[in-house]
Amino acid sequence: MRLDERPLVGDARARAVHGRSSGGDVVVLGGDAATDLLESLEPFALAHRAGVGDGHDVSATLRAAADAADAVDTVDTAGRTSGAPLVLVSHDLRISPVALLDVLDGPRDVTAAAVVDGPVTDLRGDGSDETPGGFAPARVDPVSRRITSVGTVRHVASDPTTYAAGILRVAAADRVRVAEVLRAAATSESAREPGMQAFDLALLAVVRDAVVPVVAVPLAHVTVERGHEQRQGAAGSAWQQRLRAASRGNDGVFSTHAIRPLSRRLTAYGLGRGWTPNVVTFASLLLGLAACALAAVDTRWTWVLAAVLLQASLVVDCVDGEIARFTRRYSPLGGWLDAVSDRIKEFTLVAAVAWVAARRGDDLWWLAIVVLALLAARHAEDFAYAMRHRALSTRPLASRPLDVPGDGGAQGARTVVPAAPTGRARVVRDIKQVLHLPIAERYLVMSVGLLVYSPAFLLWALGIASAVAFAWTQVGRLGKAATRRDRFRADHPDPTLPHLVDLAVVPRPTGRGRFAWQVPGLLVAVEAAALLLAAGRDPAAGAAAYAWLAAVCWHVYDNVYRLRETGSGTPHALVRATLGVEGRVVVLALIGGFTDRPAAPLLVGAVLLIVAYAAESARGWRAVIGSAPAGRATDAAVDGSTRQDGSS
Repeated sequence: MRLDERPLVGDARARAVHGRSSGGDVVVLGGDAATDLLESLEPFALAHRAGVGDGHDVSATLRAAADAADAVDTVDTAGRTSGAPLVLVSHDLRISPVALLDVLDGPRDVTAAAVVDGPVTDLRGDGSDETPGGFAPARVDPVSRRITSVGTVRHVASDPTTYAAGILRVAAADRVRVAEVLRAAATSESAREPGMQAFDLALLAVVRDAVVPVVAVPLAHVTVERGHEQRQGAAGSAWQQRLRAASRGNDGVFSTHAIRPLSRRLTAYGLGRGWTPNVVTFASLLLGLAACALAAVDTRWTWVLAAVLLQASLVVDCVDGEIARFTRRYSPLGGWLDAVSDRIKEFTLVAAVAWVAARRGDDLWWLAIVVLALLAARHAEDFAYAMRHRALSTRPLASRPLDVPGDGGAQGARTVVPAAPTGRARVVRDIKQVLHLPIAERYLVMSVGLLVYSPAFLLWALGIASAVAFAWTQVGRLGKAATRRDRFRADHPDPTLPHLVDLAVVPRPTGRGRFAWQVPGLLVAVEAAALLLAAGRDPAAGAAAYAWLAAVCWHVYDNVYRLRETGSGTPHALVRATLGVEGRVVVLALIGGFTDRPAAPLLVGAVLLIVAYAAESARGWRAVIGSAPAGRATDAAVDGSTRQDGSS
C-alpha cells in the first residue's frame, strides 16, 4: 500500500505529506508487523522501534511500549515533553497510508486514535474460528469527540458508537504520562486475560486514566482491515475514497443527494489545479451576489438565472471545505470567511426580493425583517446550545480502575455498535434533518421562490420554513431542559455565553441558569420587534430598519464564528460603543415616538453600526492572522463539533 495508488486525485501539492509526525517513534503491538503495514507507515518518517515482546505476552509488549514512550528528547519542569510523537499500532491492521493522513499528518498536535463506523464484515465467513481479534467497540462523546470507553475481551463498552481502528498517535507532550499508564497496565490482571489484544488494552488504559484526552479521528469511507474484520470503504482508489470523505457527513438531505455529488467533481478538478479554500469562498460569494443582483433586476428570466446562480454558489461553497479537509489545510480566518459569506448572500438576496416587492407596490420589508430575525435568532440559539453542551462534555472525566470490567454505564445498556439506520428509521432521520432547515434546504426554498417569480411567495415560504425549524429545535431542547434530561450542571457553565450577549449595562448571564442559552436569540428578537415598531408602515423606514438589523445580525454571526474559530469574541468596549441591545432599543423607541420620518435616523444608525462592527472585526482578524501559524486549526474548525450551519 503506497501513496501513489491510482487513480490519483489532485496534484502533488494536494497529496503532499506535511511531516507533522516526522521523527516520531512507532511501536507495533501484538506481533510482527506485516510488510504492507510497514509500507503504509513509511511516508510519515517514523522510526520503527523493535524489541516489543513476542506479541503473545501482553505485559512484556506494554512494558516495551512504555520504554519507547519514555524515550523522549526533553522534559520540562511540568513533566511535559517537547520531542516527537509516539505511534502505537496493532500488528494486524491493514490500511492505506492515504487513510492515515488525518491521524498522522493532521493539523492538530493532540493524542488521537482512529475510529471507523460500521458495518464491519467478518472475513472468516461462517465465523467458526473464534480467534480473538478485530475492531474494538468504542464510545465517543458526540460533542467533545473524546473517546470515553473501549471494549476488550474483558471490558465492556456501554452504548458504543464506533470501532477503534487500531492506531493511536500520542502527542509528544503526553508521552511521559502515557508511559506511566502503559507500565501500570502491564502489571494489571487484564494483561493476563486470555485473548487480550495489546493495542486494545493500551488504548483502554489511556482512556480510563482520564488524564490525557484521546480524540477520535473518524476514517470515513475508507477501507480498513484489522484481524478477521473489515470495514469496506467507498468505491475507487484510496485517493477517491479520501475525496468522498472530504464531504461533510452531517449535511441535510438535499445537500447529500444533490449538491455534494456535484461539489466533489468540482473539488477534484480544483485539487488538480492548485485551488485554495479562501479563493473558492470568494468565488462562491461573487456567484451569490450576482444572483442577488439579477433578482433585483426584476424580470422573469433574470430570476430564473438568479435561481441557477444561487445553486451554483452553493455547490462552489461546498468546495472550499472539501479542499481544506482533503489537503488538511485549515485556518480560523478561512472558517470565518466561509460562514460569514453564506450569511451575506442570504441577507442580500432577502433584501433584493423585498426591494423588488416595494417597487411593485407591495411593502414586504416587515416580512424581510421577520425572516432575518428568525434566521439569526435560531443560529445564535443553536451556537449557545452547542457550546453549553461542549462545556458539559469537556469537563474532566473520572478515572476508572483498569481491571474493573464495566465502564460505569447503565445496567442493561447496549454493548454493540448500532447499525446505520435503514428503511423507516432512515426516513425519520431524513425528515428530522429537513425540519432543521440546513443551508442547502434554505437555498432550495429561495431558488424555488425565484423560479415562481413572486417576492411574497419567496419571503413567506422562507419565513414559514424558518419558523417551523426554530419551533422544532425549541420544543425539543426546552422539553429536555424542563424535564431535566439535558445533563445540565450549573457548576460547568458555558464560558462563551457572556460574549454572545450584546448587553452594555444590564448584567450578562453567566451560563449557570438552565435556560440561559435562550438569551442570545431572545435579544435578537427584541431588537427586531423594536425596529418594526420604529419603522411603522413607511417602506423607506422599513428598508432602513432591515439594514440596521442586517448589521446587528452580521455582528452576531461574526461574534459566533470568531468564538468558534479563535475562542475569543468581540471586546466589551465595542458593545458599549454601540450601546448594547438595551441602549439601541431605547434609541429606537425615541425614533418611533418622536419623529414622523424615521427612515433617516434609522439609516444613519445602520451605517454607524456597519462601520463600527466592520472596523472592529477587521482589527480583530488582523491580530489573529498575525499570531496564528499557517495550517493550524481550532478543534471546531477541524471536527465541526460546534458548526450548526454551513455548507462547507
